[in-house]
Amino acid sequence: MAQTVSHQGAGQGALLIGAGGLGSSAAWALAAAGVSRLGVVDDDRVSLSNLHRQVIYTVEDVGCLKVEALARRLADQGFSGVVELYRQRLESPEEMANLARGYGVVVDGSDNFSTRFAANDAALASGRPLVHGAAIGLRGQVMTIQPGISACLRCLFHGPPDGDERSCSDDGVLGPIVAEVGGWMALEAMKLLRDVGVPLLNRILTIDMGRSHRRLVSVPRQAGCPGCGKLKAI
Repeated sequence: MAQTVSHQGAGQGALLIGAGGLGSSAAWALAAAGVSRLGVVDDDRVSLSNLHRQVIYTVEDVGCLKVEALARRLADQGFSGVVELYRQRLESPEEMANLARGYGVVVDGSDNFSTRFAANDAALASGRPLVHGAAIGLRGQVMTIQPGISACLRCLFHGPPDGDERSCSDDGVLGPIVAEVGGWMALEAMKLLRDVGVPLLNRILTIDMGRSHRRLVSVPRQAGCPGCGKLKAI
């Protein structure tokens, strides 16, 4: 049965930011793949309106903290690893970096641009690899960032977009695209933790379920990148 314990150890396991659609899908896949230690950060509660895309939860979890419900559901499925719960919202790169240093990889399952870029900057500051994923409507994307080796999120987008950002509430998102992106994120994390396969470094995987189309796009590291441009190549 999964254990809920305080932070321990260093450099092992995966730190998951967000336990919503992407985060819970990635957590399920990581547990199934045999990760031994999983940290989960989220301060939100399970909502009935979100169950269609946060499929690990049930109506019994509505109103409960997502991190606690997620730990229970992983235990119900036989996960025998350690689950470390952080019942909080990490908004600054410094907070994230301090926590990230205790894990081998960071998996960003957040649902907004500000948190995604904070996670990117935290990965660069901590030297920990980051798996980025996003999904909205019928589209999704996955990218892996290895500080000092590969392009980071700011090489591609520079920073959060100006003006109001679209959300799942505005544009909707279907459960299947969330499940696929979350699965890819877990796979990328396991590649890094187990040193197998070829991670999505300097590449972004884009998924368009509306056209049943997947594409790998090259993302070269930018020398003048405001995020990783000052990092020394490893």
